[in-house]
Amino acid sequence: MLVSALVLLATVAPAAHPVAQAQPVLGVDPAYIDRQAGACQDFYEYANGSYDKTPIPPAYASFGVNQEIDNRNWAILKRILVRAASDKRAQPGTPEQRLGDFFASGMNQKAIARAGIKPLAKLFARIDRVQPGPSFANVLATLHEDGVDVGFSFQIAIDDKNSQAMVTKLWQGGLGLPERDYYFRTDATSKKIRRAYVQHVAKMLALSGEPPERARVDAKRVMALETLLAKSSRTLDALRDPYKNYNRTTVADLPKTAPGFDWNAYLAAIDFPASEKDVVVGQPEFLKAFAHLAMTAPLETWKAYLRWQLLAATASSLSRPFERESFDFYGKLLRGKKKMLPRWKRVMLATDDAIGFDLGRLYVKQAFSPEAKKRVLAMVKFHLEALTQGIEDATWMGPKTKQSALAKITKLQALVGYPDKWRDYSALEISRRSYVGNVLAANRFEFQRELHKLGHPVDRTDWEMTPQTNNAYYDPTLNEIVLPAGILQPPFFDEKASDASNYGALASTIGHELLHGFDDQGAQYDANGNLKNWWTKEDKKRYDAATAKVVTQYDAYEPLPGMRIQGHQTLGENLADIGGLQISFEAWKLASKGKPEKPIDGLTPEQQFFVAFAQGWRTNMRPAETRLLLTSDVHSPVKWRVDGPVTDFPEFAKAFHCAETAPMTATKARAFTIW
Repeated sequence: MLVSALVLLATVAPAAHPVAQAQPVLGVDPAYIDRQAGACQDFYEYANGSYDKTPIPPAYASFGVNQEIDNRNWAILKRILVRAASDKRAQPGTPEQRLGDFFASGMNQKAIARAGIKPLAKLFARIDRVQPGPSFANVLATLHEDGVDVGFSFQIAIDDKNSQAMVTKLWQGGLGLPERDYYFRTDATSKKIRRAYVQHVAKMLALSGEPPERARVDAKRVMALETLLAKSSRTLDALRDPYKNYNRTTVADLPKTAPGFDWNAYLAAIDFPASEKDVVVGQPEFLKAFAHLAMTAPLETWKAYLRWQLLAATASSLSRPFERESFDFYGKLLRGKKKMLPRWKRVMLATDDAIGFDLGRLYVKQAFSPEAKKRVLAMVKFHLEALTQGIEDATWMGPKTKQSALAKITKLQALVGYPDKWRDYSALEISRRSYVGNVLAANRFEFQRELHKLGHPVDRTDWEMTPQTNNAYYDPTLNEIVLPAGILQPPFFDEKASDASNYGALASTIGHELLHGFDDQGAQYDANGNLKNWWTKEDKKRYDAATAKVVTQYDAYEPLPGMRIQGHQTLGENLADIGGLQISFEAWKLASKGKPEKPIDGLTPEQQFFVAFAQGWRTNMRPAETRLLLTSDVHSPVKWRVDGPVTDFPEFAKAFHCAETAPMTATKARAFTIW
């Protein structure tokens, strides 16, 4: 019996039916299968081996199924934006006006070139005049409001230990390289990246008007300051512990927690509510180090750092020399890209980031039907039923822990397609005058929108992703999964496809996100979204022993010579991949009960399910992008997001008649089955 309480928040149907696909794009494409490769030897290569021939376009660091979906979504968004930009009759304050003016300002490269960095002149002048104490705190506050991540990160979020309230989080941040270990690794590639980074900072400062020699000196100052900030930053692995990263303190005690920075001046500058008495300090040692540097680091070093961070944050909105230089480092060197995306795509992505829910209103009218939504919700229902059954049948878990786990499923919410309450941008002024001005205005609007959440009830209708986003998420503090319309597109989901295709292809979405509620991090939050232990000591010990096997399993994978997956760093995502596949398989069995499916292209329904899962990850990736992923991300590269989960699932070996000794066969020693 299904034990769940699905709350459908997106209840307003789009006003128009979606544009029909000329031809179905299904989850299983026989053309990509390499039948010479053995499914039981390397399933990713079997399912996607022929896709390896697909070239990576020059503007991409990787290219695969997600980029195929993006391109179809983006074609819809382009039509919306071009139409809005050409509409001279759009009423002020309407989504069409904001979208049209924002997009038009970004496409007007002549005006952007003429403006240069003049739109940033006032900010640069404030940085040049900065002095220690309140002046420094005020400038930092202004830059944070403008979306520039300097010094530390200021966030508003649901309180992990009181999911009914919002709280301020002060988090580590302020680095220009992808992750703290980039500042300390001693291999040749890392040293090369650091040298190139200093050169990049110098070039950007020179483009802004600094004399070349001063720019070179300032770039070294920036690197030295960021290295000190990085030294006190926690690793990706350490950031995964929610208890260690929850350190509540009073606002009044901030000067004691992190002395040297004028916290009172900073909070006053952002209009921090006087009624808020507490904040959560994520990493006290980092905040203390930052505050000490605020007092002791040379003023010229801080000025150089603030100028650089402002340029880095706005480069994509400035003239082509800034855009080009930023791309050469972050796109070419770090990710292996050969060229930038076309201008319209870059501006479209910026529009989506700034006023994405305006764009989403118009997107869902064309891309997501009520029928599609109804079918996805039915799929979620079967997933929850399968997860419930898995917990009830678990032999390793005692009654008390089971009761708490089932309560978590009962209270879980699933948000599908688009929100029922659209974000209100009416207070945001967008014009065609300045592209970077629009970007900064949108950042300030978002900062104030988030700040306004303090002291108000948690808004469960507020989405963290726009409806057109090709992604999904689970929020442990809300105990909800969010499945935007942008990811519920072919080949991940097609109204006309079989259940085997849809359930297999969406195993990495519906099943994956649900299992985040029970991965090593999500399992620390209770049914109400509070960071609170609900495990018996014995059950938690058994759970940790099982997940330790997954750490060992992924530690052994070596995507690049000498570079292995970090099993603990990626544990949460690996657990969601493994468990998500298994729950999706059981959900498919429930959904297709009494509705037998037929073999297609020589594949049994079970084989179709697994091939759809594997082809949902088909991606060709440049080595530089793989390296970036391994060193700065909590996800495993795509090949191991397929081979790892199927190796842990006996039903896969059964479907493909794998020998007990085959590499993809789950054995008692390595099979991972919890739920």
